[in-house]
Amino acid sequence: MAVTEERVVENPSWTQRLGSSFKGVLAGLALFIAGFPILFYNEGRAVDTAKRLKEGAGAVVDVSAEKVDAENEGKLVHVTGKADTKDVLSDEAFGVSATALRLMRTVEVYQTVEHSETKREKRGDKTIEKTTYTYSNEWCDKPVDSSQYHDASKRSANPPAAMPFSNEDRFAANVTLGAFTLSETHVKRMGEKKPFAFPVDFKPPASVPGVQYQNGIIYVPYNAAPAAAPTPAPTSASSGVSPLLAAAQAATNVATAVANAAASAIVGGHSVAAAPVPGDVRVTFKVVLPHDVTVVERQDGNTLSPWSASDGETLSFVRDGRVPAAKIFADAQSMNSKLTWILRLVGLLVMYFGLKAVLGPIDTLVDVIPILNGIVAAGTSLVAGLVSGACALITIGIAWIYYRPLIGIPLVVGGVALLVMAYLKKRKAAAAVA
Repeated sequence: MAVTEERVVENPSWTQRLGSSFKGVLAGLALFIAGFPILFYNEGRAVDTAKRLKEGAGAVVDVSAEKVDAENEGKLVHVTGKADTKDVLSDEAFGVSATALRLMRTVEVYQTVEHSETKREKRGDKTIEKTTYTYSNEWCDKPVDSSQYHDASKRSANPPAAMPFSNEDRFAANVTLGAFTLSETHVKRMGEKKPFAFPVDFKPPASVPGVQYQNGIIYVPYNAAPAAAPTPAPTSASSGVSPLLAAAQAATNVATAVANAAASAIVGGHSVAAAPVPGDVRVTFKVVLPHDVTVVERQDGNTLSPWSASDGETLSFVRDGRVPAAKIFADAQSMNSKLTWILRLVGLLVMYFGLKAVLGPIDTLVDVIPILNGIVAAGTSLVAGLVSGACALITIGIAWIYYRPLIGIPLVVGGVALLVMAYLKKRKAAAAVA
């Protein structure tokens, strides 16, 4: 079922829009200026990272995982082998245990979730904003408050209850890579997360009331029926019972009621897997089992830790599988190149939209003249693009002059050429208007 709400949106007048565009000039200017440090920092980061990776690729030493060689102490080493453990990780609440590097419990609650979609449409001289609210039942990582839903019939859809269980993450204390010892930090960076394989005869513990199990998932049903109210204890005036005994009986009744209420929050008679209802909980487990890994780090005795390059920054790689050192550094260089281009685009767009906002009042001034409106808007967009592109090239060029002059100088020349094009374009447009 969907609920739709409508409201009339006032169309701002030309003077209001002009005022707003002038207010946006300062914000646009700040945005435009912010693009310069983003681009300059990115070029420095890219060069420093490339140098660091090149230094690491030249310094790395392939070592055997079977023996710790004292001659490699403090060196950047490339170690491959099986990350192994004999530790048994257990989740006592649900009777799950495994000989694993990591055991993860994920808890989700079934909830009714509100979604909204807003559209605008013209009706005569008015703008109508229509918001449609739809509802779906989903497994969520936390309870959802439904008390403020726009559909009044859905406001009590989700029971006001906290999660009966929480996510948990357990790590083996003793993990080895041949003769080396790995830390919890290493295990956290490993992939190979797989669903826990429950034994064929697995039965969830009876200590969790109403618990159900099906196809590798544990379910805890929710019972929305309220707990029975406690029976008032007889008083001495009505039954002749001593006040002390009456107080003790009252305390017992309250404790029983609290226990029943706690139990009623999770006990239910329906099949959660077949037909879940809001408030039901499902619990899944994943494990990281012993498997082959590759670590490129500094050798510290029989342990491994991040290696410091000459610039003071560190290198540390943990990969699943047996991966050659050359591939690890080649992949890192490729990732550095991709990140560099992404941040260049971000810096350029920040400059463009900032400059577009600065030129906004020009677009608004001719907004009342339909013939000029589109032409001027296209012109300001072109100018913003040319100026932003020029400033980006000059900034990148200056950064490269600082780091690598032979590459930076041509970039600066290209940027100046774009600025000249923008200036000539502006003069031509001014001559056409005149």
